[in-house]
Amino acid sequence: MINKNTVLTGILCGIIVPAIVFFLLHTFTFNRVTPEYLFTSPGILAKLLSLSLLGNLAAFFLFLKYDFELSARGVLFATFIYGAGIAILKILE
Repeated sequence: MINKNTVLTGILCGIIVPAIVFFLLHTFTFNRVTPEYLFTSPGILAKLLSLSLLGNLAAFFLFLKYDFELSARGVLFATFIYGAGIAILKILE
């Protein structure tokens, strides 16, 4: 059986979950914003990325509930990586 309690599992989950939430947020709430405008306007992109990190919060607490501490660390690491990217986008704004 594959060990699911690894930092790599958490990092992959921490990267994939916000991407899915980002897609869902863009599809259902920002559907009038074209992708060209979204990626040329760092302000809107930073706000949308910040909202998409709420999915990581759910994944983090889900891993903690099932005692996958290493995976929760991976999710936290991926969240910090996203946070650094959002900070860069805010600076470029």
